[in-house]
Amino acid sequence: MTTQNKISKVIALEEAFLYPKLFELYPMELREKYSAVKEKLSDVGPARIKRMDEAGIDIQVLSHVQPGIEMLDDTILAIKLSKEINNWLGGIVQKYPTRFAGFATLPMQSPEDAADELERTVKEFGFKGALINGHTHGRYLDHESFSVLLSKAEELDVPIYIHPTDPPKEISDYYYEGSSTLITGWGWGVETGTHLLRMIKAGVFDRHPKLKIIIGHMGELIPFCYSRLSLALSMGEWLLAAQEAKKPGSSPENHMEKSFNYYMKQNLYITTSGVFDQPVFECALAFLGIDNMMFSVDDPFRDNFEAVDFLNATKLSKEDKEKLAHGNAEKILKLSNVGNFNAASKNSFSAFKARTKSKMGRMLLSFLVK
Repeated sequence: MTTQNKISKVIALEEAFLYPKLFELYPMELREKYSAVKEKLSDVGPARIKRMDEAGIDIQVLSHVQPGIEMLDDTILAIKLSKEINNWLGGIVQKYPTRFAGFATLPMQSPEDAADELERTVKEFGFKGALINGHTHGRYLDHESFSVLLSKAEELDVPIYIHPTDPPKEISDYYYEGSSTLITGWGWGVETGTHLLRMIKAGVFDRHPKLKIIIGHMGELIPFCYSRLSLALSMGEWLLAAQEAKKPGSSPENHMEKSFNYYMKQNLYITTSGVFDQPVFECALAFLGIDNMMFSVDDPFRDNFEAVDFLNATKLSKEDKEKLAHGNAEKILKLSNVGNFNAASKNSFSAFKARTKSKMGRMLLSFLVK
């Protein structure tokens, strides 16, 4: 990429860390699964910044690795640990204000406490919203109990990022028995996309019209079914449901009051996290438009270099590429006050070695899976 066409700043939104005390409460099987990336997950200082510099990433918005606080059965412990994690992350953000921003960890077991913690972290630490890991023991954001949290997000004008997690156990046992890889490779996308569709269908965005939701992985499969979903939901859950509600003796139910496409353009934003395929990107772009898309890596589970190479290769105008790389994130997350470090301008021998290693690793992986 020539200097004239170089992207001026790169912001990544779905970048994970782990807090040791919560990590110790994870099931042993999951801790073993994360062992290969535990060192990178644990670092939120110079080593991570060095990896960012080498790939040309200026800012990471940090959030706790899934399944997060939502896995806990003990509500009191969830509230206590959420505050502890957020205080720790707040200190990191204050130490590296030009390199890191934060998404709050919320005790979703108690929606009222989750709302209070969101407000506290936004006002005290300048957090840019919250990231939740899917459902909380089978309760999704369309449940009426979460209205207090959604209202608080509207009031603060910050987004909620819905990150994938395993489906409820009954579904996992039925569909994905004996295959955790099928859950992560397929079930996570279906689960997260369904979470959003439940919210649309239930009229959540009619009751909370200013609510902003972010989902990753190029839209969690929704762009590929966009036309069919638009027809089914707009007809069955909007037009026909509205007519049914007018009939004498009908019981009022929450339903969407506008078209599927309206909510997707007004309330939803997607990121590129973990999906670096140009045809997939072009599909999402065609339905959602560039103003509803933001760049992410999914660090450390995906490669920073691969993500930035993908970003540079997108067939976008200079203006739209800047929107994808940082402009939309600055607008939606109010990140314009974060300094422009311009990590992409660095050109060190260390960066060259890291890029070469990344390319060799990707070539080997591509050869093995063909």
